Amino acid sequence: MDRGKNLAQEIAAFRNKFNETVIECQKFCYITRAKELQVQARDRLIPLKAEAGQIKEKTIAGMYEDAANAMLSYEEMTEALINELSMWIALKDDEPAAAWDFLVDAQMSAITAMQAHSVADHLEGYSMHLSALEKHMFPNHGFCSIGAIVRKSECSVCGQEYGECDHLKGRPYMGRICAEHVKEFELEEVSIVFNPGIKHCRITSIIDDEGITRDTLTWKVIANTSYPQGEA
Repeated sequence: MDRGKNLAQEIAAFRNKFNETVIECQKFCYITRAKELQVQARDRLIPLKAEAGQIKEKTIAGMYEDAANAMLSYEEMTEALINELSMWIALKDDEPAAAWDFLVDAQMSAITAMQAHSVADHLEGYSMHLSALEKHMFPNHGFCSIGAIVRKSECSVCGQEYGECDHLKGRPYMGRICAEHVKEFELEEVSIVFNPGIKHCRITSIIDDEGITRDTLTWKVIANTSYPQGEA
């Protein structure tokens, strides 16, 4: 009983610390903020995420599932903000590809946080904010998506063949989000899409009308593959 009470107090103290820290760090999620202050804000969030993970492990050990799922949500909310700050830093370092990956990771963490527990229900607006950043700061450069027949897959929670257990992907279970881990599949097609399930699978370069290969984010020339005049 005392252990459960102490854990509840620790979670309450963390929640207060989380709210205060996030409010302070969100002030630096703008392109005009000084890079060194954005780095400081990001680095301040890293131990906060680690603390959430440590408390989560205690809730799992005590078999407090709702609390474990809540702490997973806090972990992912913190991770989302770490990635957004990392995106702004990468842009200032002229690393647009890294910035894109950080933005996608922030979007994924926000989704996971909302899946994990209702403490993140307020992230609807934040998720829309991240979508707006994607739309207005990066070109719609296209993505690759595969079509496949899954022959064998496993549940990430229990390790059984997915579909033979009671776990559902996208649902939280004792501090973890269930996922279907594909082990064997038969590839059917690879398609170019503009609204993919995985935004990391992006088209990184294209050949323009003049035969010049360009980076899809920066539009810088990667290689000139145009033919001299008169050649096929």
